[in-house]
Amino acid sequence: MLIGLIASLILAAQMIDFDMSPDEKKQTGVYKLNDKEKGALQDWIDNHYTKRAQPVKTTSKEKGTLQDNLKNGSQIRLSDGSLWTIHPKDTPITQSWITPVDILVSQSGDADYPYKLTNSLTGSSVRAKKAQ
Repeated sequence: MLIGLIASLILAAQMIDFDMSPDEKKQTGVYKLNDKEKGALQDWIDNHYTKRAQPVKTTSKEKGTLQDNLKNGSQIRLSDGSLWTIHPKDTPITQSWITPVDILVSQSGDADYPYKLTNSLTGSSVRAKKAQ
C-alpha cells in the first residue's frame, strides 16, 4: 500500500512538471517543492477541481513594440497604435517598462482584462484591455 501511495505521488509530481511551464512554476512557487510535495498538491487539485474537457480557446500571439508608457504605467501604446489599459494591480510592473521593447499580446482568461501583455525582455506579464 505504501509503495502504491509513493508511486501515485511520483506520478502526480511528474504531471505538475509536465503541465506547467518553467515561468508558471516560478510564479506559483512550485519549483521549490520536492516530488512528495508536488504529488500531494496534485492529489489535492485532483480531489477539489475538475479538469476542463477542452482547453481554453486562445488566439495566436501577436507582437508589437512598446511605443509609449503613459499615465505612470496605467496605459501602454504599442507601435501599431493600439492603446491598452493595464489592470491597476499590475501597473507597478509596467511602470518600469521602457521603450523600445517587443510586447507579446495573448489572451489572459480574465473577463475584465481579457489580454495579457508580456515584455519580451524581462518576461514580466500584465493583464490589459484595449482602450481604443
